[in-house]
Formats: sequence, structure tokens, C-alpha cells
Amino acid sequence: MRGALGIALALFFLLGLFEQAEGAELPSEDIPTRITADELIFDRLEDVVTARGNVEISQNERVLLADEVIYAIGPGKVTARGNVKLLEPSGDVFFADNVELDDRLTTGFIERIRVLMRDETRISASRAERSEGRYIVLTDGVFSPCRLCPKDPEKPPLWQIKAREVTHDQEEKTIEYRDAWMEYYGLPVFYTPYFQHPDPTVDRQSGLLPPMIGAGENLGFTLEVPYFYAIDETKDLTLSPIITTKQSVVLAGEYRQLFENGAMAINASGTVADREDDDGSIENDRLRGHIDATGRFNIDPTWRTGFDLRRASDDTYLRLYDFSAERTLTSRLFVEGFRQRNYAAANAYAYQGLREEDDNDEFPIIAPSFDYNFIGEPGFADGRFYADAGMRVLTRVEGRDNRRLSLTGGYEIPYTGPIGDVYNLKAQVQSDGYWTRGGSSKTQNVNPPNSDGDELTGRFLPQLGLQWRYPWIQDNGSWQQVIEPIGQIVAAPSFGNPDEIPNEDSIGFEFDDSNIFELNRFPGVDRADSGSRIDYGFNWRGDFGTESTAEAFVGQSYQIVDANNEIFPENAGVGDGVSDFVGRVQLSPLDEFDLLYRFRLDDQNLQPRRHEIGAQFGVPAFEMDLGYLFVDNQATSEDFDDREEININAQSQLTNTWNIFGSFRRDLDAQRTLSWSIGMGYEDECFTVEGVFRRRFFDDREIDPENTFTVQFVFKHLGSVKTP
Repeated sequence: MRGALGIALALFFLLGLFEQAEGAELPSEDIPTRITADELIFDRLEDVVTARGNVEISQNERVLLADEVIYAIGPGKVTARGNVKLLEPSGDVFFADNVELDDRLTTGFIERIRVLMRDETRISASRAERSEGRYIVLTDGVFSPCRLCPKDPEKPPLWQIKAREVTHDQEEKTIEYRDAWMEYYGLPVFYTPYFQHPDPTVDRQSGLLPPMIGAGENLGFTLEVPYFYAIDETKDLTLSPIITTKQSVVLAGEYRQLFENGAMAINASGTVADREDDDGSIENDRLRGHIDATGRFNIDPTWRTGFDLRRASDDTYLRLYDFSAERTLTSRLFVEGFRQRNYAAANAYAYQGLREEDDNDEFPIIAPSFDYNFIGEPGFADGRFYADAGMRVLTRVEGRDNRRLSLTGGYEIPYTGPIGDVYNLKAQVQSDGYWTRGGSSKTQNVNPPNSDGDELTGRFLPQLGLQWRYPWIQDNGSWQQVIEPIGQIVAAPSFGNPDEIPNEDSIGFEFDDSNIFELNRFPGVDRADSGSRIDYGFNWRGDFGTESTAEAFVGQSYQIVDANNEIFPENAGVGDGVSDFVGRVQLSPLDEFDLLYRFRLDDQNLQPRRHEIGAQFGVPAFEMDLGYLFVDNQATSEDFDDREEININAQSQLTNTWNIFGSFRRDLDAQRTLSWSIGMGYEDECFTVEGVFRRRFFDDREIDPENTFTVQFVFKHLGSVKTP
């Protein structure tokens, strides 16, 4: 029994050491080992144990099969011959013709080793040898994750790697290849005399990453060869030089570091290249670059701090080099705390606009900004106190500066009536104080030609709101529906927005189904929704079986006491008597179909002022994602142009391995296509290829409309390469 256990231990270790991905442990002497064989002989004179004929050695779910196993106890030598197989609990299977090793597991060899992994990855070698307790050398090694052809198993797989010698250093956790070929359908396509990579137990190690090759009309041909440097267990650096044929070399990189209480990542790039100015002139050899850094750190269970630093040298750099397509970069420094239902934060913000018309000297710098939000415990009539307090200091290089102190407090009481109707009473007071320099009460222009000098003003606005809902539930057996009328009355004085108060955070106002029942329908604090009004609407929901649902809502608002209507955009559809109708329709009749339609209709003739449609539908044979936006030119504020746009993404799984996909985006109002693409891909268990052709019509100074074509190859276990 002792000899048989030594055989099981030794064979498992040697046969399994070449692929230790499953984290399996060696057989334990505490677990019984079962042996069956046609003959089991113990030669006391020679001190040799021999198991011969249909040998099977098993422990737990690990099974060793062989024609003959010999264990020489004195010299500690183990030999297994003929149809040697090891079945692992993971599902991996190891095959060999002949095995010899010592029972200390430091030296030995295997003849004709073959490995079939659970995922059908195959590894083979004519000989495997272990020495010095750390080195494993495969001679004439072959590796491939591809399945063999079921009709002709002798046919070469889609791709495989062959090497004259493969060395696994278990202490350094590296695998080295010498004289290695990559074959595609049996034909050599790539040769290297030497390369090295970490073994499967290593999560990260320094070395070259797969290169990226591309082509476009703005940069020409590009080649990016990243190098990953693992500084230590908590820090790493990736350097990614980008070579272009139409511009200079770009040096890009990423630095990452983990701390005991947080993490930090810094992405940056730089180059010396030509740049086209707004007037069309060319500046030669200009230093260009960007930085995108993020950090998050926990101070204690309540408080955390962090930063976002995002800047670019000029407007077009990020889009030209395909780092980002954003139009505004936001930098932030903050400290924030969360405790129960309360929140406190201190922030500082800086912005950089990347559009041609942006003047960054007029962009605000907010430092500091303090916010505190409080929600109390249930009190009188099960109601709660709540309060929102804040302070903001806003300055500009050129233009209006202002300071704001604000406090909004109230009490909210929920109540359910005896017939199931639901009430919510809310009493609230908003108070704000403003100091402004460089602004004008005649305009909201941030840099007016004639300013009013220093202005000190304030606001005190009480509001009382009562909301009523009466949900009716009907169960019809196979389907249920909820019918819910909703009404709300808001009482408030018509004053509350002096002309001297600058509007910094409430510019993008949209009247829709999401804010119709809010006391203050503006997105920020600088504008208050004053005046008395009635809001009313109707909500319906139906559930049909386990998969199908439908929902609809429509609502309207009526201004009882006119407020200062100039606070609302002229064509916002609210603020002067009866508002436009707003609503939504959401349908999900099947798992394969989802539709969301949001609308705003004119209160006089029901003409559409705004449409938003989002739809996802289809099965793998054909799937589509559709987005449509329409804003009538009489329904926009002065800050947003009228727009009509459609965006379509579609794909089709033609076969188990082939698929086709495409996208289309068009500005229907301007009658011009913004971009489109079409592509085809192939994917199986060991190989993926994807080709995409894109056409972009975007034009901004040095960024011209361009065609790009990329092909991406992904070899399982080997990374990816992009080529034009």
C-alpha cells in the first residue's frame, strides 16, 4: 500500500505539473487509495512493488490507469508503462506511453505526453523531463485550443503552436519557447527563435502586450506596441508608443497603484505635432497631450475622498488620436460622507470645453461647493423632516462671479385613506442668498458688455404641496391591471426669482413625465418653481402572464397663479396657464421586445413637440436597437437647437460561427448622415476574427471625415492583434 500511494503521488504530480490551472492539490496520505490490477506483486528481496495488467489507482475522483506500474522502494524509482492515463476531477485527462521518476518528485521524464483539458485545449510533446525540482522541459511541444475535425481527427487544427523546446520554471513562474512556429491549418505563418510568458498561475508580469495596427485618413497608418511593467504587487505601468505616418510619435501610458485605503490610475499621452488653429493656419511642432487621472480613497467607514483630473492641450487632440469623443472635460476634487439617510460633501470643479465655439475663460471654476442633505426619523403623523443646505463659490477668468448660500427645509407626511387612496403632504421653504459681480439683471449672459457691478440679493419661497393617488387593482385571472389617477396642488407665491439671481445650474430645463410632480421642476437651485398650480395625470400598468407588461402615463399642469414666466424657456411648454401634455408608453410583450416612447404634445392641437423612442427587439438571427429623437423648433429653449435624429444598431447571427452587424446614425433635420459602419465576424472555441468598415462624416478643423477599416484577430490564450 505504501508503494502504491507513492506511485499515485508521483504520477499525479508529474503528469499534472504542466497544466496547474485548476489549483488541484496532491493526493493526501490521509485519504484512502484504492488499487486494482490483474496482478499485484511485492518482491521482498528486491524491495519492488509491481502492479500489472489493467492497473487502476484511484483516490477521491482522481484515477490513474496503466498496463504496468513498478515502484522500486530502495532507490525510490517509479515506472509506469503502456497506455498511461490520469483522469483529473477537473475533467482534464493526461496520456503517456512511459513514465519514470523518483519518489521525491524532483527528477524524471515522460515519453509521448498528451493532455486534453476540460475546455478541449490540447497539449502534447515527444518527451517531458523534470529536473532540479523546478524545471520542466517539453521536447517537440505542441499547443492548440482548437477542436479536431470529427470526420478527420488527423487533420491539423485551425491553429497550433509548435516549439522545439518548452521550459517551465516553477520557481520563476515563466514558460520559455525556443524555435517556435505558429501554424494555421498546418501551414507555418509565424516563427520566432525565442519568446517567454508567465505561466497560468501568474496574474501579471512585465512584457510586451499584443500590438495594435490601424489605418485612417487623419493619422494614416498607426502602430501601437504596449509594454507592461509590473513594478510590484501594488503598482504597474503600461507604456504605449503610437507611431503614425501623418503625425509624430505619441507616447501614451497608464500608471496604476493600489493603496490600503484606495486606488489611483493615471492615463496620459504627449507628442510634438502640427495643429490646425480655428482660422485654418497650421502651427508646426506644437506640444500636445492629455491627462486623465482618477483616485478614490476611504478615510473611514463614513468618509471618503477622491479626485478626477481631466485636461487636454487643445480642442481636437482627444478626437484626432481617438482617445475620447467627449465635448467637455470635468475635473473634480471632493470629500464626501454617508451616514444612514444623510449625505455631506465638499467639492471643487473645473471644466474644459472642446467645442470650437467654447471660450474656456468663461467656463466656471467652482471652489468650494458644500452640500448637506438630511432626512429625519419618523415623527408627528409618521412624517419626516428633511433639509438641503449648500454653499457655492463660483468664479471665472472672464465674466460673472457669484457666491450662493442656500437652505431648503420641509416636513413630509404620507397618509393612506380608508378607501385605499394615498396622500402625501409636503410643506417646504426655500431660502437663498446671492452675491454677484460682473453680471447684469438684463441678461443671463455670463460675460455681459455692461455689468451692474456688485449685487446682493436673496430669495424666500414657501411652498405647500398635496398629492393624491388612488390606485385601482383589477385581477382578471390570466392578467392584472392597475389604474391610477394622480392629482397634486401646489400653493406658492408668484415671486421668488429676482432678476439679479444668476442662473448657473438650472439652464437645461425640460418639462417631461419625470418632473411634472416635483415641487421644483428645475434641475438645480438657481431657479425656483414659484406660483400656484395643479398637476394631474393618469397612470396605467398591465401584467400579462410572467413575461408581458405594458405601462402608460399622461399628465398635464395648470398654473393657477402666474409666476414670473420669464424663468421658463419660451417654448418649454409650461408656465403660462395650461401646459403641454407629457407622458410615456412602455411595452414589453416578450423577452425579445422592449419599447419606451416618451412624448410632449401641444395642449391646443396635440401636435408633437418632442418624441423619444427607444426600442430593442429580435432574436439571435436578427436583433436591432433603435433610437429616435425629435424636438420641434418651437419646443426648444435658447440653449438647445431643434433636432431630429435616428440611431440604429443591428446584428444577425448567420450561423453558429458567423455573424454580421452594422450601425447607422443620421441627422434628419439637417438631412446628413453622421456615421455608419458594417462588419462581419467569425468566432469558434479557439479563434475570433472581426472586420469592420466605418465611415465618419464629422468635420472639425483638422479632423476631416474619414473611412477606417480594421480587422481584429483573437487567438485564445494568446491575446489579440488589430490590422488595417
